[in-house]
Amino acid sequence: MSAVKKLNIVDIENGLEELANRNLSPAEYGKELIALFSSSATLKRLGTSKANTSEFENGLLWREKIHYVPCALGQLNATIDAVKKSDKTLKAKVRLVVVNDGSHILVYDRKYDELTDCTIDKIKDEPQLFLPLAGQEGFRREVESEVDIKATGKLAKVYDALIERNPEWLEGDKRHALNHFMTQIIFCLFAEDTGIFPKDIFTKALKNRAGSDGEHATQVITEIFGVLDLDEPHRKDIAPWLAEFPYVNGGLFSGEALVPVFTSKAYRYLLETAALDWKHINPDILGSSIQAIVDPTMRGNLGMHYTSVPNILKTLEPLFLNELRDELLKARHSKKQINAFLERLSKIVVFDPACGSGNFLVIAYRELRKLELQALDALRDLEGGASLAFGFSSVISLSNFYGIEYADFAAETAKLALWIAEYQQNARFRAAFGTEIPALPLRDSGKILCANSLAVEWSEFCSPTDDKQVFLASNPPYLGSTWMDAEQKGDIARLFKPYSNNYKTLDYVCGWLIKGSEYCAQHGAFLAFVSTNSVVQGSHVPILWPILDTIGISIVFAHKSFKWKNNAANNAGVTCVILGLGKDSSKTKFLFDEFEGKACENINGYLLDALNIVIKKSGKPISKVPEMEYGNKPVDGGNLILSEAEKNQLVEKYPKSKEIIKKFIGSNELIKGTKRYCLWIDEAQLDFATSIPEVRCRIEACKEMRLNSRDSGARKLAQVPYQFREFREAKKDLFVVPSVSSENREYLPVDLRQNDTVISNLAFGIYDSDEWVLAIICSTLHSLWVRTVCGQLETRIRYSNTLGWNTFPFPSLNEEQLSQLNESARKILIVREKHFPKSIADLYDKESMPADLKSAHNANDLLLEKFYREEPFDTDEERLEHLFNRYVQMTQGRTK
Repeated sequence: MSAVKKLNIVDIENGLEELANRNLSPAEYGKELIALFSSSATLKRLGTSKANTSEFENGLLWREKIHYVPCALGQLNATIDAVKKSDKTLKAKVRLVVVNDGSHILVYDRKYDELTDCTIDKIKDEPQLFLPLAGQEGFRREVESEVDIKATGKLAKVYDALIERNPEWLEGDKRHALNHFMTQIIFCLFAEDTGIFPKDIFTKALKNRAGSDGEHATQVITEIFGVLDLDEPHRKDIAPWLAEFPYVNGGLFSGEALVPVFTSKAYRYLLETAALDWKHINPDILGSSIQAIVDPTMRGNLGMHYTSVPNILKTLEPLFLNELRDELLKARHSKKQINAFLERLSKIVVFDPACGSGNFLVIAYRELRKLELQALDALRDLEGGASLAFGFSSVISLSNFYGIEYADFAAETAKLALWIAEYQQNARFRAAFGTEIPALPLRDSGKILCANSLAVEWSEFCSPTDDKQVFLASNPPYLGSTWMDAEQKGDIARLFKPYSNNYKTLDYVCGWLIKGSEYCAQHGAFLAFVSTNSVVQGSHVPILWPILDTIGISIVFAHKSFKWKNNAANNAGVTCVILGLGKDSSKTKFLFDEFEGKACENINGYLLDALNIVIKKSGKPISKVPEMEYGNKPVDGGNLILSEAEKNQLVEKYPKSKEIIKKFIGSNELIKGTKRYCLWIDEAQLDFATSIPEVRCRIEACKEMRLNSRDSGARKLAQVPYQFREFREAKKDLFVVPSVSSENREYLPVDLRQNDTVISNLAFGIYDSDEWVLAIICSTLHSLWVRTVCGQLETRIRYSNTLGWNTFPFPSLNEEQLSQLNESARKILIVREKHFPKSIADLYDKESMPADLKSAHNANDLLLEKFYREEPFDTDEERLEHLFNRYVQMTQGRTK
């Protein structure tokens, strides 16, 4: 076996850059390229005809590695095709085919069927292409569908090459034209591989008429697109080769054919794309493909998250599919009932007001066609196996599918995805019944509008007649209030002002919930929207859900928090809920978690089977418990904070400085046991503090930072640059609660610290209190309450003193009961001490929590819960229901 140099990707990049700088001829470049990866002996052997079996002039064939061929300018396409098909290439089992005309290099990877076109000076930016020559492989993400991902990559190369030659097509109306052109190309590639067009007619026309380097590609494609819009009466004088293309209709090719100028690179990539078998393309993931083709950042900027089929079905099944399946099951033995079922299918309208590239619409259409097929199959059985009459047309029309989408290309793709989905379902119908549903001319596609959905009057765009049944299903954009632009903030203001002025902290998705609820109330429709879980927790609930109640809408089903992932390249893992809303009805309501669905009497805004109440922030505790205060915010630019090393250095040099230093603890320090310190100086200590040069410098730096701040509050604090914004400290001890902690712990983290500790603004504190407060905070009851009524960061718990502690309904206890809780808390602390130096993170890991600590917590829970009621709680749902009812009693809150 030939010797191979051990090169990493940086070595390859540097080597390619050096070759580009040497101005080598194509023949010389090949020798130097192989020399980069091989020994001199290998290169010497390739100089002999015995070892180098390439039949091309100045070609170099290194077995199992590379077949390199230089060529003349303008001959890249013809040469790469010849080398790829060469028997010598196949017999030598080479990995790479490389062709160089002195200006461009083509690199074809035979293993992955991928072609890359680069200029000589840019090839250094693609070092991963040559890793196989060094016996290595570049990183490749595993994917579900090879065809879909290859299509994405190849289309992206076509798009980029076109933009490189036609940058003006990214501006104004030209951008829409380019987006539309790409959907037309995708349709042609799909059509010629599926029988809609004659086999390979589009590709053959390009190869026969576009020239060897695609110099006539723009003209040929323009002529093809023009004839696809001509029906039979207008085809009298067209060329015979064009007459073979059928009339398409459906609006896809209507109007003037606008085609960008093709370069040889763009043409080459288009032929590579056409070589795929497009009949296996998946319309459900076209959105993921378009995301990669047009702009990998665009969808994220709009807050859109492309969705996978299983996640879409989580939305559609409880919305209408499960009910339809049950109805068909009951109707299977009656022709009358089956016909009535088919009639109902024909009246169903699906509307996605944030449709992206049509994923929800495509899956809804596919599932309805499946039900139609099952119904027709049952009807055939009842009729003794009789075939359906020729010319049958599906009762499910694409004209019943509506979508609104902000991004132009995605809106174009939604139409195309529905056409492709229709063709594929017609093919399944043909396979089942042997009856052809003509593919062409195309019927009208779904009604897709490119616009700002929240600025559109939905009732005018999708105005259902009385016999139609409308279902809204969508995955609207996720944007927190901080990240919204002026247009988006205007949308929210316009929608919420009729109901409330308290809306500025709401997420953008709340606009869709308001608008969707108004639509449902007006038309008797039902909706299922995916949303971030923020709308069912924390401060969102008391703002949003009373408004939906006023509109007359309630939750008919819901999925609790789960990670929403997708098929896109940057898999958007967002913590979501699914909300099914409609007019309050006698229908059984269902609440789903990861494993099952539960029938409920009522589902409230916290996604609990409980009364419709909201928990509002409270400035003071509603129970007889000590106040919990927010920590101390430094506002110091880091000047008053010390690392452990800085603290040690300062104390070693100035021993008395320890009098003005305290431990500084926030969420991270409490949970993980990391150490930080701070300068803690009262007015009486100021002269001493400033006598220490290092401390004086820090105080002066803090003052300068505050004076230069844009925040008026910070500038005011420049008067006391030696202190934090707050100056809260314990006389004896304090209980510390992190503001954010992992949801994977069974109990909320809390710890007792001495008065040598200062709490940061990333934690809360209860000062100089009895131990029983710890028994409450680290109880199951309090953990459940906080997880339910406080906000979350993703799925992590975000603690709040005003929402979590002040609202917690704690029973009035006598001294003996409080004493028992004190003792219970002390036992927990003693057990923790036995496991020193383990941190809170170590001790409360679900998989490795010490048995004695778990036992101490179980005993604490039993004791505390006994003070709520004598009968033990069986489930967390029972606990929460009891807490909510007690909250109502203590606050005399409104119920429904």
